[in-house]
Amino acid sequence: MSDFNQDQIAFFWVGKTVAAPSLLVKSILYIYKDEPPNIFHLTDQITPEIEGVTATIRQKLSKEIMVARLEAYRNFPYNDKLTFFCDADSLLINKLKLIHLTDDIYLTLRKENAYVNSEGYPEFKNKTLIDVMPFLFGAMAFKNGERFFNDLLEICKKLPFRFHQWYGDQYSLKLYYEKTKFKFSKLDINKYLYITKSEIDVFEIMKLMENDVRVITFKGKGTNRYILSTIKNIFRIKFK
Repeated sequence: MSDFNQDQIAFFWVGKTVAAPSLLVKSILYIYKDEPPNIFHLTDQITPEIEGVTATIRQKLSKEIMVARLEAYRNFPYNDKLTFFCDADSLLINKLKLIHLTDDIYLTLRKENAYVNSEGYPEFKNKTLIDVMPFLFGAMAFKNGERFFNDLLEICKKLPFRFHQWYGDQYSLKLYYEKTKFKFSKLDINKYLYITKSEIDVFEIMKLMENDVRVITFKGKGTNRYILSTIKNIFRIKFK
């Protein structure tokens, strides 16, 4: 942990394979070249190591994925530097330059406002994504999030069990904001959480880079295939 101005990136991943987060790490190291950021893998006690990370932070976590992520974020070793938390099914295409972000809490607001599939979730009936999950967990930044994520964790634990398996993190954040109206700054979703459901070719990557997009994240079927083909396209771009 050297330069205080050095970017700091954390991601949560548990599982038997680490293909997707390994590509995230490769993209980070490729973009930063000789000035790599601190990269933290937040995980359980059995997930394989990921080559290239600064540190693997292992914890005894809940078996329920939403609860486990909140536990991992709460227990991250915060050090008063801004830490960027991202989804593991993402790739970096520009440096984050977190030193230019001077506030304590940064969140990403959803812009897609389709109706939610409420099957199994009566709380979501006739409501849109923005109604029930206005904040996205795929890009957020904190200087010290221990208390924040502990509060979310306590909310999530009190929700019906189905929220412990899916949606619990985002829905808990929505409930927490409604209760406290805490202050936060916004991350531009077009730069810090550019969402795609397909491969991005070299020409489009270069265009996104010129538009200062920092992170692209993959959703939907074929995610692993699209991440792999896209990072190959990133590797075809030569950086000075």
